[in-house]
Amino acid sequence: MLSIKRLLTILFVVLASQLFAQDDVVRLTSAMLGPTPIAEDLHELCDKIGGRVTGTEPNEKAVEWAVKKFQEVGVDVKKEAFQMPSFWNETSARAEISGEISFSPKIVSRAFSIPTPKEGIEGELISVGYGSEEDFKKLGEKAKGKFVLVQTNVLEDLSGLFGEYDNAAKIETRAEIAKVKGVVYMSSREKKLLFRHLAAKAYNNKLLLAVMARDDATRCQRVLDRNGKLNIKLNLDLQTGGSYTSHNVIAEIRGSEKPDEIVVVGAHLDSWGLGTGANDNGCNVSMMIDLARQMKKLGIQPKRTIRFALWNGEEQCICGSQAYTQQHEAELDKHRIAISIDIGSGNITGYLSGGRPEVATLAENSLRAVPGLGPFTIADVPIVGTDNYDFMVQGVPNLIGAHENYNYCSNYHSESDTYDKVNLNNLKANAAIVASTIMYFANEDYEPAKRQSRAQIQELIDGSNLKDQMKAFHFLKPWDEGTRGRKP
Repeated sequence: MLSIKRLLTILFVVLASQLFAQDDVVRLTSAMLGPTPIAEDLHELCDKIGGRVTGTEPNEKAVEWAVKKFQEVGVDVKKEAFQMPSFWNETSARAEISGEISFSPKIVSRAFSIPTPKEGIEGELISVGYGSEEDFKKLGEKAKGKFVLVQTNVLEDLSGLFGEYDNAAKIETRAEIAKVKGVVYMSSREKKLLFRHLAAKAYNNKLLLAVMARDDATRCQRVLDRNGKLNIKLNLDLQTGGSYTSHNVIAEIRGSEKPDEIVVVGAHLDSWGLGTGANDNGCNVSMMIDLARQMKKLGIQPKRTIRFALWNGEEQCICGSQAYTQQHEAELDKHRIAISIDIGSGNITGYLSGGRPEVATLAENSLRAVPGLGPFTIADVPIVGTDNYDFMVQGVPNLIGAHENYNYCSNYHSESDTYDKVNLNNLKANAAIVASTIMYFANEDYEPAKRQSRAQIQELIDGSNLKDQMKAFHFLKPWDEGTRGRKP
């Protein structure tokens, strides 16, 4: 919950807004802080529709729901079709441990794991420590044809989260080389929470991958550490298929003076299906809808066009925003900024500005209208992992909202990512912050950050840790080949 000091600050902003209602920025930020249907929208999306795996019926319902929400308030909206490369969804997952101990651990498949035969698949379970290169070397030929149990640390913060993705890419490569039967990750969440991450190679994965509840996995680990022998039988019932059509939802308030200049602000509509995708990323989907709603309600007409994007396929391959950059390639030179809001409902503390100092300066300026909701810090670093990515490798100036870690990492991609974990007060304040930013980019006169050339993007990659991040997500090869990102 917000502190008393922060609540008084917000109240002051609201009262000040009423005194200066002629200013569109103040009017909009005031509206976002006041009573709106944002919480009811979140309830409908998460509690009624639920988890939204791309390509499933709930995901398609969410698309139609979002379109209707924009239509109800008179915002121009359309569905933009694009092709997802491969369909995947879990129907059920079961496991049995036998040998020195016998029990049924709680388990879930990792996204894009291969399925087991209907009768399941069984084999010896051995420990591979934390799955380091040294750990696999110690096992040597012993790993071949075995299930390997990978230890993890408890996830506490965003640096640990990025580490999980980076480690998984290396572990799964080593597991393939070792010709293991399958990889079983110890859950990095406590209290028997499971989570679902994407296989490192996504839809190109060829491994059997699962996550076991931490309490169950540590029990197995203790037995294995004492030279006990264990077998595991997995039954992963998975729906898989080829390419299919999905949709982004693109709503637009057209600019009054420079309609061909575009500000894109978005959040991803899809989620994994263990929980209901509340902090990741339903709360910020609701924010996008509420921003557009309040602008129409107040009759605010920006000078430049503002597009509110609800991306699909983000969890599986960041595919929806990639498709947008391809479908709107002719307009990219005119995109002033692309903003991604995707780190839950913790207080927004500033932005990540992608390793571009001129963008960092503009981001700082965009927050001057809401100093009472700060302080703010701009971290000028490039990040891979959400819907800013394809804008970045297309050279488009981009920002990611930087949030405090409120209920985010502890519930990330897990069963517990539900409505009650969202801080609704923070969400309202964050909406006002984002409102200030989009109105600045849409209305103010400033020297815009230019779209970068491929050579400039390559300099960014070479001069930062971006290359390692791209490797972890298997995005480096498509960049080098010119199949994803700005063309050579």
